[in-house]
Amino acid sequence: MAAIPPLFAQQPDRNISVNIQNKSLKEALKVISQEGDILFSYNPRQLPLKEKISLQATDKSVSYLLDQLLKPLGISWIFSENQVILRLEKPLRQPEKQTIQTRKYTISGYLSEKASGEVLIGANVYDKSSLKGTTTNAYGFYSLTLPEGEYTLTFSLIGYTTHQQQVTLNKAQEIRVSLSEASIEMKAVEIVSGKDIHGIDLAGDGEVRLSSSALKRMAGFAGNIDVIKSLQAVPGINAFGDGSSFFYVRGGNNDQNLLLLDEAPIFNPAHLFGFFSALSPDAIKDVKAWKSDFPASYGGRLSSVIDIRARDGNLNRLGFSGNLGIYTSDLTIEGPLAKEKSSFILSARKSNLNWLSNQELTGKSFTIDFYDLNAKLNIRINSKNRLFFTGFTGKDDFSRITNASVNTFGLSWDNTTGTIRWNHLFNNKIFVNTTAIFSEYNYYLYINREQDDYWQSSIQNRTLKSDFTWFSNPSNTIKSGIELSNYYSNPGNVHFSDEETQRNAPQISEYHSLGINFYISNDQIIKEKLSLKYGLRISSWRNLGPATVYFFDPNYTVIDSANVIKGDYYSPFFNLEPRISIAYATGPGSAITAGYCRTTQYLQMLSNSTSPFTSLEVWAPSGPNIKPQKADQFTLGYLTRTSRSKLSFSVEAFYKLFQNQIDYEDHANMLYNPLIEGELRFGESRSYGVELLLRKTEGRFSGWIGYSYARILKTIEGVNNNNEFPAYYDHPHSLFANLALSAGSRWDISANWFYMTGSAFTSPTGFMQYNGYQVPIYGDKNNDRLPDYHRLDLSVSFRLNRPDQRFRHNIVLSVYNVYGRNNPFSISFNKIMNDNGDFVVPADLDGNYEIIPTRISVAGMIPSLNYTFRF
Repeated sequence: MAAIPPLFAQQPDRNISVNIQNKSLKEALKVISQEGDILFSYNPRQLPLKEKISLQATDKSVSYLLDQLLKPLGISWIFSENQVILRLEKPLRQPEKQTIQTRKYTISGYLSEKASGEVLIGANVYDKSSLKGTTTNAYGFYSLTLPEGEYTLTFSLIGYTTHQQQVTLNKAQEIRVSLSEASIEMKAVEIVSGKDIHGIDLAGDGEVRLSSSALKRMAGFAGNIDVIKSLQAVPGINAFGDGSSFFYVRGGNNDQNLLLLDEAPIFNPAHLFGFFSALSPDAIKDVKAWKSDFPASYGGRLSSVIDIRARDGNLNRLGFSGNLGIYTSDLTIEGPLAKEKSSFILSARKSNLNWLSNQELTGKSFTIDFYDLNAKLNIRINSKNRLFFTGFTGKDDFSRITNASVNTFGLSWDNTTGTIRWNHLFNNKIFVNTTAIFSEYNYYLYINREQDDYWQSSIQNRTLKSDFTWFSNPSNTIKSGIELSNYYSNPGNVHFSDEETQRNAPQISEYHSLGINFYISNDQIIKEKLSLKYGLRISSWRNLGPATVYFFDPNYTVIDSANVIKGDYYSPFFNLEPRISIAYATGPGSAITAGYCRTTQYLQMLSNSTSPFTSLEVWAPSGPNIKPQKADQFTLGYLTRTSRSKLSFSVEAFYKLFQNQIDYEDHANMLYNPLIEGELRFGESRSYGVELLLRKTEGRFSGWIGYSYARILKTIEGVNNNNEFPAYYDHPHSLFANLALSAGSRWDISANWFYMTGSAFTSPTGFMQYNGYQVPIYGDKNNDRLPDYHRLDLSVSFRLNRPDQRFRHNIVLSVYNVYGRNNPFSISFNKIMNDNGDFVVPADLDGNYEIIPTRISVAGMIPSLNYTFRF
C-alpha cells in the first residue's frame, strides 16, 4: 500500500491548475496531491505507475483532472473517508510464466462493543485498498475470503470509532475486534435506508435501521422511547393517529406487518390501547424494518417485517439503568455471570396511571395498569458454539366500576414469547443458527369481573427453524433455511363461572394449522458497481382437525358443514415467493435500485373496527372460505450521499398489487359468531406512491426530513357496488421531520413533527324522516375525510453528571402535541342537539346519560417529566 501523507483539505471538487509533461503516473499523482490537498490510496502492484503521461489544465476541478488522467489508463477512482482510492478496472497483463493460481484464505470473527461486549450488527469489514468486504450478521459474526497478501482491514459502524488493522494473510485467521462508542461530534442519526458501506454493498430497497442510541435521541410519548412510533417517522410507514400503535406500510393493513422480538412474533405490541409500545427501549439493541425487498428468510406477512434484536447483557461488568416518570417507571439490570463468557439482562416496566381515576367527581372509577418484563441469557460455550435464551411477557388491564347492578366490566390482553437459539460455526465460512420459538397472545372482554365471566380470543405459535449462511467469497453470501410452525387460534369463546350456563353456551370451533417453509437466497456482487440479491421462499400451509368447517353459497348462506377429526388435515396451500433486487452505482456515493418481491399471508386478523386502539381481535387462518392473501411489489429508487456535508438523499417509487383482500359486509357480527367467515367479503387492492428522505447523519445537529405520496384503493365484491374506493388508512400526503441537537456538553434537544392527510371515512349524503327519527342516507364508501392530522413533539434532556462519571443521570422534559392540536379519529352524524344547539350523541350507556361531542379526539397537549439514570 502506498499513500501520500494526508493534508488538511480533502476536496476532490477543488479547482486547481497543473502542467505535467511526459512524467510518470506516480509523479503526476504527487503533483495533483500537492496542488489539490488530496490524499491518494492505491496498491502500487496493481497500477502502471511508470506509465508516461502529459496533462495540462487551468482552473479545473480535481474530479475533472482525475477523469482525464486515469480513464485512458483503465483506472477508476472513488472518494471515501477523506481520500481518493484508485483501482485498476482490468488487471495488468503479466508474463505467462508468472500466471500462478493465487491461494485464498478466510478471515472470520466477531465484532463487539468495547464497553459492554455486546455484539455489533451490520458492522462493515472490508479491505481498504480493494474495498472487498462484508457485514456482520445478526450475531456479530463476519467471514471474508481474500487472496494471499498484505491487507489493511477496516472495521466500522455508524456511531463507533473506526478500527484499522494490518493483516498478513498467509493462513486462515480469526480476528475479534471491539469498537468504542464515538464522540458526540461523530455520532450519527443511525437511521439507514439501505446499506451505506463505502461501495462494498450497494443500497438495498426499502430497508430501514434504527439502533438503540438513535432511538434514545428521539422524542417519545410521555418521556418513553417508543420503537413502533419511531418507525412511523419514516416515509412509507404511516401511523393511524394519536395514541395508536397501529401502522400501515405501503398500502398494507395493520395485520400485514410481521413484528419479531429475537425471532418470536408479537401479535399486539401495544400498551394502554396503543399509547405506549409493549417493548422496553432499554432492552433493545437493534431494529431493522423492511418495506420491500424482504430477505427470503422472512415471510408470512404482505407489507413489512420489523426485526427487533434484544440486548445480550454486559459481558464485562455489572450495571443498571432506569426511568422514573409520571406515567411509567422502569428498571434494567445487566452484567456477567462469568466475565466475557456469559451475561444476563433483566428489564421491567410498570405503569403509574391509577392516579387518573376520579371516582369522587363522577361516581365511577377505573383502573389502568400495564407491565412488561424482558429477560435474556447469553452463554459462550466455546469459540464455535453460543446459546441465547430470551423471554418476554407483557399485560394490560383496564377495568371500570359503576353504580349499576353489574358492577364491573373491563378489557385485558397479554403477550408472552420465548426463544432458545443455538449459534454454531461448522468452519470459518459456514454459520448456522437454530431457533425454538414460543409466542402467545390472549385478549379478554370481561362481562362481569366479580363473577369471572368473559369473552376470550387467542393465538399461539410454536416454531422450530434452522438458518444456514455460507460466506462463499466476498462476492457471494448464500443463505438457506427451513422452518416448521404450528399455530393454534381461538376465534372467540365465552367463559362463565356458572357451570350450567357454561354447558349451554355455544362453542365456536378453534383453528389448528401447520406451516412448512424453505428458502434459499444469494447476495451477489457481479461487478464493482453492480450488485444483485435474489432468493426464493417456498411456503406451504395446511389446517388440522379437530374442527367444524362451514360452507357458504354465493350469497354467504350456509349450505353445508363438515367435522374434521383430530389428525386429519384440510385445505392445503402451496406457494412460491420469488424476490429479486438490483443496485447499480452511478458514481461515488450514488446508486440506482430496482426490485420485485412476492409475499403470501396465511394468517389474518378479523376486525371491522376503524378505531385506532386495540379492539376485539380474532385471528383466523386461510382455509376453505379464506384464500391466502398475496402481494406483488415493484420498486425503483435512487440514493446519493456526500462525504463532505454528511448529507444523503433517497427517493423510491413503488407499485403494489394485492390479491384476496378482506373486507366486511355492512353491520357484520364479529363477536362470538360461529359463522364469522360468512361476514367476510373478498377482492383486490392496489397501492402506489413515491417516498423521499433527506438525512444528515453526523455531527451535533442531525436528523431527517421525509415525504411520501401514496394511494391505497380497494375493489371488494359486494362492497360499494363493486366500485373502487379508498381504504380508511389511505393518507395521500405524509410529511415527517425528526431533528436532534446536542447543545453543549449537557443539553440534548429533539423534535418530531408529523403531518398527514386525514383518514377516509363514510359520511352521509343526506337524512330522511322515518317513524319520527332522522335517519342518515349513505352513498359511496369512504367518500369523505377527517381533518388533516399534524402534531409537534419536543424533548429536552439535561445531563446532571460530569462526562467522566460512571453514574450518569438526566432530567428529561417532554411535551407530546406541543400546540394542542385536536386530531379527531371519529365523527358522528347523529342528529341530537343539546341545550346550546350543539349536535351530540348519547354514549356511556353503562351508567348515567352523558353527552359526548360528535367530533372525538384522543388527547391535547401532554407534558411529562422523567428522571433517567445509568451506572
